[in-house]
Amino acid sequence: MEKERYDGVKEELRARVEALGYECAGVELVSEAGADILRVYLEMPGGVDTGDCETVSRELSAYLDTIEDKLPEHYLLEISSPGIERSLFSAADYRRFAGNAAKIYLRKRGGSAEGILGGITPEDEIMIETSDGQRKIPIGEIKRAHLICAPQKGQKKSFRKIPKKKK
Repeated sequence: MEKERYDGVKEELRARVEALGYECAGVELVSEAGADILRVYLEMPGGVDTGDCETVSRELSAYLDTIEDKLPEHYLLEISSPGIERSLFSAADYRRFAGNAAKIYLRKRGGSAEGILGGITPEDEIMIETSDGQRKIPIGEIKRAHLICAPQKGQKKSFRKIPKKKK
């Protein structure tokens, strides 16, 4: 799919999600296991449940059916919350999540940076404090990025299965 076409579709999807009363955390078209997946991430105060995803899915499916020529021939529409290790899509995301642990994957040389986000400079460079010191990464060099879930002190590392009560 041509990038310009995709950008227009992405903005229209964002507008439709927001018209329904949700915040659109991001939109991406990815290929996984040979399938094209159009992912739309929703947010709202109090969280997102499956009913919210269903409502948005119906609305977006109806719209996407009208613009089939701008999409891959076969794709899956996936609606979800961004999750605890949410992807970072925009400069606003880097500002909003400053102080959180993140991993940034770079376009060139397959490099990456992992550490604590420090925000964004006026020159659109992402600041990240890594184990090697502070780095500034131009936003245009970022292939993708996501938050890293850092376990809190006292947090259990796994869930314990709760036995069913006998009647």
